[in-house]
Amino acid sequence: MTFKKINEILKEYEEDLHFFFKILENHKKFLLNKVEDDPLKYLKWDKKNINFHCFVTSSYIDLLCIYRNLKRSKTNWEKTYNLKLAYLMIYETIKTYHKFKKEIIESLAITDKEIYNGFFRMLNEELLEFKLDFNYDMVISKIRNKTSAHYDKDFLEYYSSFEILNNQDSKNIIIRFFRFMNPLHYFSYSLIKGDVDPLLFVDSWMDSIKY
Repeated sequence: MTFKKINEILKEYEEDLHFFFKILENHKKFLLNKVEDDPLKYLKWDKKNINFHCFVTSSYIDLLCIYRNLKRSKTNWEKTYNLKLAYLMIYETIKTYHKFKKEIIESLAITDKEIYNGFFRMLNEELLEFKLDFNYDMVISKIRNKTSAHYDKDFLEYYSSFEILNNQDSKNIIIRFFRFMNPLHYFSYSLIKGDVDPLLFVDSWMDSIKY
Protein backbone atom coordinates (compact mmCIF):
# COMPACT_ATOMS: atom_id res chain seq x y z
CA MET A 1 0.00 0.00 0.00
CA THR A 2 1.35 3.42 -0.98
CA PHE A 3 1.73 6.31 1.47
CA LYS A 4 -0.80 8.26 -0.59
CA LYS A 5 -3.38 5.50 -0.19
CA ILE A 6 -2.69 5.25 3.53
CA ASN A 7 -3.22 9.00 3.93
CA GLU A 8 -6.50 8.81 2.01
CA ILE A 9 -7.79 6.05 4.27
CA LEU A 10 -6.66 7.86 7.41
CA LYS A 11 -8.49 11.02 6.35
CA GLU A 12 -11.67 9.15 5.39
CA TYR A 13 -11.79 7.03 8.56
CA GLU A 14 -10.97 9.96 10.83
CA GLU A 15 -13.97 11.80 9.37
CA ASP A 16 -16.03 8.66 9.91
CA LEU A 17 -15.02 8.54 13.57
CA HIS A 18 -15.83 12.21 14.07
CA PHE A 19 -19.29 11.69 12.57
CA PHE A 20 -20.11 8.85 14.97
CA PHE A 21 -18.58 10.74 17.87
CA LYS A 22 -21.08 13.55 17.26
CA ILE A 23 -23.93 11.01 17.13
CA LEU A 24 -22.90 9.53 20.48
CA GLU A 25 -22.31 12.97 21.96
CA ASN A 26 -25.79 14.15 20.97
CA HIS A 27 -27.29 10.94 22.31
CA LYS A 28 -25.63 11.63 25.66
CA LYS A 29 -26.99 15.18 25.62
CA PHE A 30 -30.46 13.76 24.95
CA LEU A 31 -30.16 11.49 27.99
CA LEU A 32 -29.17 14.54 30.04
CA ASN A 33 -32.20 16.41 28.62
CA LYS A 34 -30.00 18.97 26.92
CA VAL A 35 -31.43 18.29 23.45
CA GLU A 36 -34.92 17.22 22.42
CA ASP A 37 -34.20 14.60 19.79
CA ASP A 38 -32.32 11.33 20.25
CA PRO A 39 -30.26 10.71 17.06
CA LEU A 40 -30.01 6.96 17.80
CA LYS A 41 -33.78 6.59 17.92
CA TYR A 42 -34.20 8.71 14.81
CA LEU A 43 -31.59 6.74 12.85
CA LYS A 44 -32.64 3.39 14.37
CA TRP A 45 -29.04 2.67 15.30
CA ASP A 46 -27.71 0.77 18.30
CA LYS A 47 -25.19 2.55 20.54
CA LYS A 48 -23.32 -0.69 21.19
CA ASN A 49 -22.80 -1.33 17.48
CA ILE A 50 -21.55 2.23 16.98
CA ASN A 51 -19.02 1.80 19.79
CA PHE A 52 -17.92 -1.48 18.23
CA HIS A 53 -17.44 0.14 14.82
CA CYS A 54 -15.53 3.06 16.34
CA PHE A 55 -13.25 0.65 18.21
CA VAL A 56 -12.52 -1.30 15.02
CA THR A 57 -11.96 1.87 12.98
CA SER A 58 -9.64 3.36 15.61
CA SER A 59 -7.61 0.17 15.82
CA TYR A 60 -7.48 -0.04 12.03
CA ILE A 61 -6.06 3.45 11.52
CA ASP A 62 -3.70 3.11 14.48
CA LEU A 63 -2.20 0.05 12.81
CA LEU A 64 -2.04 1.90 9.50
CA CYS A 65 -0.04 4.67 11.19
CA ILE A 66 2.34 2.11 12.68
CA TYR A 67 2.66 0.37 9.32
CA ARG A 68 3.49 3.66 7.57
CA ASN A 69 6.04 4.60 10.23
CA LEU A 70 7.58 1.14 10.05
CA LYS A 71 8.10 1.50 6.31
CA ARG A 72 9.73 4.90 6.89
CA SER A 73 12.04 3.69 9.66
CA LYS A 74 15.73 4.30 9.04
CA THR A 75 17.35 2.58 12.04
CA ASN A 76 16.94 -0.83 13.60
CA TRP A 77 15.71 0.78 16.82
CA GLU A 78 12.94 2.63 14.93
CA LYS A 79 11.87 -0.58 13.22
CA THR A 80 11.85 -2.44 16.52
CA TYR A 81 9.96 0.37 18.24
CA ASN A 82 7.20 0.35 15.62
CA LEU A 83 7.00 -3.43 15.68
CA LYS A 84 6.61 -3.32 19.47
CA LEU A 85 3.69 -0.95 19.01
CA ALA A 86 2.21 -3.23 16.37
CA TYR A 87 2.36 -6.26 18.66
CA LEU A 88 0.81 -4.26 21.49
CA MET A 89 -2.01 -2.88 19.31
CA ILE A 90 -2.76 -6.31 17.87
CA TYR A 91 -2.85 -7.89 21.33
CA GLU A 92 -5.24 -5.24 22.67
CA THR A 93 -7.38 -5.31 19.53
CA ILE A 94 -7.92 -9.05 19.82
CA LYS A 95 -8.70 -8.80 23.51
CA THR A 96 -11.24 -5.98 22.99
CA TYR A 97 -12.78 -7.70 19.97
CA HIS A 98 -13.69 -10.73 22.09
CA LYS A 99 -15.38 -8.48 24.67
CA PHE A 100 -17.48 -6.72 22.04
CA LYS A 101 -18.30 -9.96 20.21
CA LYS A 102 -19.83 -11.52 23.31
CA GLU A 103 -21.99 -8.45 24.01
CA ILE A 104 -23.18 -8.19 20.41
CA ILE A 105 -24.10 -11.87 20.10
CA GLU A 106 -26.04 -11.75 23.36
CA SER A 107 -28.03 -8.72 22.17
CA LEU A 108 -28.99 -10.12 18.77
CA ALA A 109 -32.56 -11.13 18.06
CA ILE A 110 -33.07 -14.89 17.72
CA THR A 111 -33.83 -14.49 14.00
CA ASP A 112 -30.51 -12.68 13.45
CA LYS A 113 -28.24 -14.90 15.54
CA GLU A 114 -27.76 -17.58 12.89
CA ILE A 115 -26.87 -15.04 10.19
CA TYR A 116 -24.43 -12.99 12.25
CA ASN A 117 -22.93 -16.00 14.00
CA GLY A 118 -21.90 -17.21 10.55
CA PHE A 119 -19.92 -14.02 9.97
CA PHE A 120 -18.37 -14.19 13.43
CA ARG A 121 -17.32 -17.78 12.72
CA MET A 122 -15.54 -16.66 9.55
CA LEU A 123 -13.79 -13.85 11.43
CA ASN A 124 -12.83 -16.18 14.27
CA GLU A 125 -11.37 -18.73 11.84
CA GLU A 126 -9.20 -16.01 10.31
CA LEU A 127 -8.16 -14.85 13.77
CA LEU A 128 -7.34 -18.39 14.89
CA GLU A 129 -5.15 -18.90 11.84
CA PHE A 130 -3.36 -15.63 12.58
CA LYS A 131 -2.78 -16.64 16.21
CA LEU A 132 -1.28 -19.94 15.13
CA ASP A 133 0.92 -18.38 12.45
CA PHE A 134 2.39 -15.82 14.85
CA ASN A 135 2.36 -17.94 18.02
CA TYR A 136 0.01 -15.57 19.83
CA ASP A 137 0.00 -17.21 23.25
CA MET A 138 3.77 -17.37 23.57
CA VAL A 139 5.30 -14.68 21.38
CA ILE A 140 2.77 -11.85 21.08
CA SER A 141 1.78 -12.06 24.74
CA LYS A 142 5.43 -12.10 25.83
CA ILE A 143 6.31 -9.02 23.76
CA ARG A 144 3.26 -7.20 25.08
CA ASN A 145 3.96 -8.06 28.72
CA LYS A 146 7.75 -7.77 28.73
CA THR A 147 8.49 -5.02 26.23
CA SER A 148 5.55 -3.12 24.72
CA ALA A 149 3.13 -2.42 27.56
CA HIS A 150 5.71 -2.70 30.34
CA TYR A 151 9.45 -2.37 30.91
CA ASP A 152 10.60 -5.61 32.45
CA LYS A 153 13.05 -5.02 35.31
CA ASP A 154 15.20 -7.85 34.02
CA PHE A 155 16.88 -6.29 30.99
CA LEU A 156 17.66 -9.73 29.57
CA GLU A 157 13.92 -10.42 29.51
CA TYR A 158 13.21 -7.03 28.01
CA TYR A 159 15.88 -7.21 25.33
CA SER A 160 15.22 -10.85 24.41
CA SER A 161 12.03 -9.72 22.70
CA PHE A 162 14.10 -7.70 20.23
CA GLU A 163 15.46 -10.91 18.71
CA ILE A 164 11.90 -12.02 18.03
CA LEU A 165 10.92 -8.64 16.61
CA ASN A 166 13.90 -8.58 14.26
CA ASN A 167 12.82 -11.90 12.83
CA GLN A 168 11.81 -11.42 9.19
CA ASP A 169 8.38 -13.02 9.74
CA SER A 170 7.48 -10.46 12.39
CA LYS A 171 7.66 -7.65 9.83
CA ASN A 172 4.67 -9.18 8.04
CA ILE A 173 2.49 -9.19 11.14
CA ILE A 174 0.62 -5.96 10.37
CA ILE A 175 -0.13 -6.88 6.76
CA ARG A 176 -1.23 -10.32 7.89
CA PHE A 177 -3.48 -8.88 10.61
CA PHE A 178 -5.29 -6.74 8.03
CA ARG A 179 -6.69 -9.99 6.63
CA PHE A 180 -8.72 -10.02 9.84
CA MET A 181 -9.20 -6.27 10.28
CA ASN A 182 -10.42 -5.48 6.78
CA PRO A 183 -13.51 -7.74 6.86
CA LEU A 184 -14.01 -6.89 10.54
CA HIS A 185 -14.19 -3.20 9.65
CA TYR A 186 -16.76 -3.86 6.94
CA PHE A 187 -18.72 -6.11 9.29
CA SER A 188 -18.74 -3.54 12.12
CA TYR A 189 -20.19 -0.87 9.83
CA SER A 190 -22.74 -3.30 8.41
CA LEU A 191 -23.93 -4.12 11.93
CA ILE A 192 -24.92 -0.49 12.38
CA LYS A 193 -26.98 -0.60 9.19
CA GLY A 194 -28.37 -4.03 10.09
CA ASP A 195 -27.45 -5.49 6.70
CA VAL A 196 -24.40 -7.58 5.83
CA ASP A 197 -23.86 -8.51 2.19
CA PRO A 198 -22.00 -11.87 2.01
CA LEU A 199 -20.39 -11.00 -1.34
CA LEU A 200 -19.10 -7.64 -0.13
CA PHE A 201 -17.92 -9.34 3.04
CA VAL A 202 -15.80 -11.76 1.00
CA ASP A 203 -14.59 -8.90 -1.24
CA SER A 204 -13.31 -7.10 1.86
CA TRP A 205 -11.17 -10.16 2.57
CA MET A 206 -9.77 -10.14 -0.94
CA ASP A 207 -8.96 -6.42 -0.69
CA SER A 208 -6.88 -7.03 2.43
CA ILE A 209 -4.66 -9.47 0.54
CA LYS A 210 -3.49 -6.54 -1.65
CA TYR A 211 -1.82 -4.77 1.31
